[in-house]
Amino acid sequence: MAAADESGKQHSEDAAPDYTVPPSPGAHSLHEEMAALVDRAEATMTLATAWTENLTRLVQLEFQRTLAAGKRIAALLLLVFFLAIALIISLCAGLGVLGYYVFHSVYIAFGIFLLAQLLIIGGMLLSAHRLRRLLGFEESRKQAREAIDDVTALFKSTD
Repeated sequence: MAAADESGKQHSEDAAPDYTVPPSPGAHSLHEEMAALVDRAEATMTLATAWTENLTRLVQLEFQRTLAAGKRIAALLLLVFFLAIALIISLCAGLGVLGYYVFHSVYIAFGIFLLAQLLIIGGMLLSAHRLRRLLGFEESRKQAREAIDDVTALFKSTD
């Protein structure tokens, strides 16, 4: 009986269905493709990270260089500003000396000096007034008003 039990157990174990899925021929290549895809994604992320770090460093270096150049430009413009003032005063003084040479009068020479300065200042103020008209985004405001009027008219016509 024991022999029959053992043979029955073996027979029942042999008869049990096998639920494991046999590997298909393409399963191994699918695994390799996934591994290659993951490797490629990791390489891309590594490259993107390195690129981002390099770009960030480049922007920092360019910002530092731009800031240093901006400081130098500001210093040079400050120097040029004072030299321009000295040049204008010198030109006016030269006109005053020329007026003294021609008219032999200190009063006329001083009047020419002041008149030259007034003309230069007046020219600068007129130029600044013309430039002031360019400020303020007038055309943008005009276009925005027209757009608002068009939208308002559209809503009013639907009511």
